[in-house]
Amino acid sequence: MSKRALIVILMIVTMGAGLLIWRKLDTRTRAARVESKILRGLTAEELNLVFKSQAVSDVGAVAAITERPETRQAFLKGIREHLALAAEARREGLSEDPNFKINLDYKENLLLADLYSAKLSKDPGKYVVPRSDIDAVWTNPENENQFNKDQNALRTIQAAVARERGDQQSYGNLQGESLVKAREKWARTRVLSNRAKNDVEFMSRPEIGLRFRVLEAGILSADYLRKHWAKSIRATEQDIAAYLAAHPEYDLNRKREKAEKILKRARAGEDFARLASEFSEDRSTKDTGGLYEDVEKDTFWVEVGDAALALEPGQVAETLIETQVGYHIVKLENKRVKKKEDGSQIVTFSFRHILLQKSFEEPVSRYPEIPPPFMKAEEIAKGEIEKAKRNKFVEQIVQRNQIDLPEDFRVDLPEIVTTRPLPNPGSASNAASQQHR
Repeated sequence: MSKRALIVILMIVTMGAGLLIWRKLDTRTRAARVESKILRGLTAEELNLVFKSQAVSDVGAVAAITERPETRQAFLKGIREHLALAAEARREGLSEDPNFKINLDYKENLLLADLYSAKLSKDPGKYVVPRSDIDAVWTNPENENQFNKDQNALRTIQAAVARERGDQQSYGNLQGESLVKAREKWARTRVLSNRAKNDVEFMSRPEIGLRFRVLEAGILSADYLRKHWAKSIRATEQDIAAYLAAHPEYDLNRKREKAEKILKRARAGEDFARLASEFSEDRSTKDTGGLYEDVEKDTFWVEVGDAALALEPGQVAETLIETQVGYHIVKLENKRVKKKEDGSQIVTFSFRHILLQKSFEEPVSRYPEIPPPFMKAEEIAKGEIEKAKRNKFVEQIVQRNQIDLPEDFRVDLPEIVTTRPLPNPGSASNAASQQHR
């Protein structure tokens, strides 16, 4: 081998080694940069700042979380999950996703608009941006382009959430009144957020930076759950089948058998109204003994109306009346012929019924003041399975990430009257997963 060739080979080897070293150093640098941006916790003082900032626009919501020890502990547990998931999301590069950046910018502007509106008005959310300012937004073609980018990014995120969770819902372009409202909200947000950004004193407040970091972590945590939902959390058909096999209380055959037993009692002469009050799953008539008064045929379920009109007053139908909703036990109270204004006649009737639905109450109500919805057995199974899988998945993430939070905290709330409804103080990470959908 010639001396010249040997020199060329040595140069190539040296360059290759240098490139490998540079790549390692670059990787370490990027990893260090990611770690430096991770929000690893909040102090009691920082939580106080965040909550007092939020209380200016929604003191009721803040009070619902902070006034009782158990709700504060639930919040701290949720925020720990929230920050741990966001840390993992950063390490996996989700903060570099273009749609994340668009979404973050959009949500930061919404937050700034809300906070600045609270500064400008004693009644937050009621500050009226002049019509001329709203219209001026659309004279700048860049704003039109940015509005379209924001809407496209949000649709992409919504579609990804649906896809990962196995939903078939589609998200098309906004049209008509929905588009008009979206443009109005976007323009108002743009006006107020720009004013906020130009207010040096306002932007220098420490709570503004804190709210931004918490908001960013919330979006990242939701994105991380979305990314891993299909593989680690989504309920499979086998999961659902196994759950239902282990929970016979969600067997429709058992519900029909229960309806048959109630029917026998009603036909044996037991007080129908009392049975309806005890067993009926028609919440609109449960407290009135299952009574519908002076209705016309086909006003309600066709099958129920036909069965009722075939009876004599006081009679109970011999068999269950099955509809798409469930199994009905029907008793006719009376029927009358009425004359209409045009001289024609119409039959009206009153009846009682006991309904056992082909669905089941959601096992755990998220809103204690509201009756839980009725759901299909498969929907309940899916929800319970995914809740358990999600909790296990999140717990593993929390264990991998040291998040520093106080054991408890206090917030001195301003005396502000609010008419907004109080939210259910659930997991902060659950709330985060909904905030940008």
